[in-house]
Amino acid sequence: MKRLHIDWSELIAAFADSSTWEINYYLDTETGQVLMVTDDARRQVEQIYEAHFDPDAPDSFDMTAALTAVSLSDWEKEDVLTADFVEINFGSRVIDIPETQSYEAYNEMQNFIDTIEDERMSNQLRTATEGRGAFGRFRDVLRQHLAAEQRWYAFQENQVQQRILEWLEEEEIEPINMPQPKEVNIEAMLELRHKLLAEVRLFVHAASRIPGITRIALIGSLTTDKPDPKDADLLVTVTNGMDLTPLATLGRKLQGHAQSFNRGGEVFLADPQHHYLGRTCPWKQCGPGTRASCDAYHCGKRPFLHDDLGDMRISEKLIVAPPIELWPKVVTRVVVPEDVVERVIRPLQQQDA
Repeated sequence: MKRLHIDWSELIAAFADSSTWEINYYLDTETGQVLMVTDDARRQVEQIYEAHFDPDAPDSFDMTAALTAVSLSDWEKEDVLTADFVEINFGSRVIDIPETQSYEAYNEMQNFIDTIEDERMSNQLRTATEGRGAFGRFRDVLRQHLAAEQRWYAFQENQVQQRILEWLEEEEIEPINMPQPKEVNIEAMLELRHKLLAEVRLFVHAASRIPGITRIALIGSLTTDKPDPKDADLLVTVTNGMDLTPLATLGRKLQGHAQSFNRGGEVFLADPQHHYLGRTCPWKQCGPGTRASCDAYHCGKRPFLHDDLGDMRISEKLIVAPPIELWPKVVTRVVVPEDVVERVIRPLQQQDA
């Protein structure tokens, strides 16, 4: 049995790739490298052989030399060389990496559902996996349950690792390096996300009482089911003559609290005409010359407006229709994560009732 160092991340990605109708993956059994060959690269190899290969003098053909006469980019030439290498060495040094069959992926879903203790969620997932389109519906249900979704990704990767080990054994290859089981600390990730959501709720509750604010919306990664967002991003619409001082104070509190657990917070500003204005100033004192490092275009012209428009802009489309409006009324344009409803929207509605 041949002992080989395996690039597990590349091999797992190759096994899990569902777009193999135009891409094929191979394993170099001398180096352990995963080789990817596209249909386009294979066709280009055939065309080059037809144009430059002399069957009466096969040893004289050099693919690298032939590529100098072909109008291709450097990365396309690399792809052609890889495809040619696979063609020459296939069946000896190079072996085909098998595609994941649909029944294998389906069985993985069913096996994962068997691990779920929540009966309601389990029933939802089983219903989703009935009939055509099962994979898409399965993912749609999981997106509503952050912890379960992350457990699924770990479960799926561990299943792929097991299939790879079985395949390598069939090919009489013994990995020198064994894969590490995939584990996800869901609780720690969700705890930080929930801390950010708590800061959002406190911000909205306080900011909604400041004169001149006409709308507060949530944008960015917290509007998705991403379990480990880095920032709490809020889009606040303000009247043209509003004093930004109290809002900037809340923005600094949001940012400071988030930074205490290694996250961030930003308050983006727009006017009633849906023009992006900038962000709230991060400094307690705002004015020309107060901070040499200030990169606002018009520092101090409107106190506590940080209009660093060269570094950051928000599109008018996003300003007109942000994913989740939190105040003065709730308007949603995306599938709202369950924890946003439970930890932000519902408490705010109860406070205003």
